[in-house]
Amino acid sequence: MSDVPNGIPEDFEVYPSSRAAAEDFTAALTSLRQALKPADAKSHARPGEAYEDFIIRLALNATSSNAVLYRKNDSAEETKIQAWLSLISEKSKIAVLSRVIPRFQGLSLEQLREIALISKEPDRITTLIDHLASVYGVLLVVEPGFKSMKMDGCTFKLSGGTPVVGIAIRYNRYDNFWFTLMHELAHVHKHYDYLDSPILDNLEEDADSDREVEANIIAKDSLISRQYWRMAWNVRAEKRQLLDLCGKAEIHPAIMAGMIRHQSRNYKLYPELHHSMDVKRAFGFAND
Repeated sequence: MSDVPNGIPEDFEVYPSSRAAAEDFTAALTSLRQALKPADAKSHARPGEAYEDFIIRLALNATSSNAVLYRKNDSAEETKIQAWLSLISEKSKIAVLSRVIPRFQGLSLEQLREIALISKEPDRITTLIDHLASVYGVLLVVEPGFKSMKMDGCTFKLSGGTPVVGIAIRYNRYDNFWFTLMHELAHVHKHYDYLDSPILDNLEEDADSDREVEANIIAKDSLISRQYWRMAWNVRAEKRQLLDLCGKAEIHPAIMAGMIRHQSRNYKLYPELHHSMDVKRAFGFAND
């Protein structure tokens, strides 16, 4: 899919002019060719863009970004993550050029709750990109990750201060999308001053820093209050009571079910709620 708006040339890359930049470009190109095959590039390339042109574009992005240095990576997994981050960065910069985004003024806990309440209405999921940009000054970029890439989302800020949230739709589920989104927005709320360098999140890993623990807590509290969570946990085996509680807590049943499955490590619970929405299709991506 292409996010390049009308009036902005697609071929705006500039080849490296210095020896050091050329070395970075060559290293990036080699790593990308090894990690990404034509099938990997198919769903991420621009319409009509050949595989080799796609790889060159990513390598050029790497050369122009200090945060993306492929030659320091020693695995295909890490290269895929950096390639995905490169796409998020590129699309966010194009978005800034193609629309008017208000200056970011911070994101409060009350505003996080306002955003979380949108999840009650699945049909509004595709309005999130416009809503977050126009109301809160936050750029949301949805870009599926590469095959077998162990990454859920990222957060960083552009040079002008605009925060960017990238979502990889690692698992094509409504609950996973929303928890990832709120986790990344929690970073924007709590850790904005640290976003000059990207925060990359694999939410399957146990939180290994205070920053990640904080983001998990804030994300969970934004989706459901602690009082209602305790009540939900106590009735988790009673579907009728749980669904009734979802209405009172103003949380979508699929999100509640996902949180209970994760907390209990019992992934057999509520299979009928587990895949309640094709998130990739909603955002216009093919479901592999």
